[in-house]
Amino acid sequence: MNANRNITRIDRESSGGYLVRIMRKGKKTSKFFSDSENGGKKKALTAARAFRDGQEKKMKGYTSKELSKIMRSNNTSGVVGVRLVEEVDMRWPSQPTYLYWVAQWSPKKGVRKTKRFSVEKYGDEEAYRLACLARKKGVSAMKA
Repeated sequence: MNANRNITRIDRESSGGYLVRIMRKGKKTSKFFSDSENGGKKKALTAARAFRDGQEKKMKGYTSKELSKIMRSNNTSGVVGVRLVEEVDMRWPSQPTYLYWVAQWSPKKGVRKTKRFSVEKYGDEEAYRLACLARKKGVSAMKA
């Protein structure tokens, strides 16, 4: 993990210091640690890291399951983790286009599961329904 995550160095002509900025669940916290008030650059950075570490313990972030339920502004399907994909098959001279409803979720950190349902095979409504169902099952199997 980055030792200086959420910490930014700010240098001005007459002074400098470190700015700590943290946001968890929509709540922001920030604090500036000037070199002059903390006894130099190294001590200011040490104070900033200590503050950051304390805030991170107090301000818990979203769990994977909580994140999986947040609707993004660019969602067009109406269901989190479900989207319509149009794929062009470049292998053929006619370049046919295929439509899929895709469900996606992360059962654990660093792992992404995806299930695709062909509109051609199932029809639009059924492919969408199957994608929603796959997403629901995948998220319900996730740990908190």
